[in-house]
Amino acid sequence: MRQVPPASLCRAALAALVLSMLLPGCGGTAPTAPTAPAAPRTTARPVPTVAASAPATPWAHLQTQVGNYPVVGADFLRAGPLAERLRGLLGLTNYNILLQNLQVSGPLRQDGSMLYITGNRPHEGGSEAAAIVVHANPDTVRVWLLTGGEEWDVQDQGTPKALPADVARMMDNAAR
Repeated sequence: MRQVPPASLCRAALAALVLSMLLPGCGGTAPTAPTAPAAPRTTARPVPTVAASAPATPWAHLQTQVGNYPVVGADFLRAGPLAERLRGLLGLTNYNILLQNLQVSGPLRQDGSMLYITGNRPHEGGSEAAAIVVHANPDTVRVWLLTGGEEWDVQDQGTPKALPADVARMMDNAAR
């Protein structure tokens, strides 16, 4: 009896596997013939009429969260347009620091057209804190982050926008 070397055995097994995937009826799971398209629906549906209006801002959903904490209902800091903008503005590492620094936060608040939230890391309020300010018009997000003894104040576009009084006070207190 002739002994088959292990490398030849592996090549033979691989070839059998490839052939079984390519040949119809040999164990492959891909369909061998195109499937017929589904019959078109014959039931007519009324077309809803939409009044012409201004496009919704990306902050319309966030506006509904005013008065809510990030952990109540939709977590607007971890999902949705604000979370996406924050990750893009800060990068993943700093975004995670921001979330840690907002573990103890107030609810989302509104001051005119500005939406904002402030907070700090548990038991580290004087050294690890953060604030987020969303200016719905002109669609700008500004983040203030106090971490490791340093202050970061970044905005995703345009010139620095005004801050709500609560946020400005928080930043002033941290600078002392």
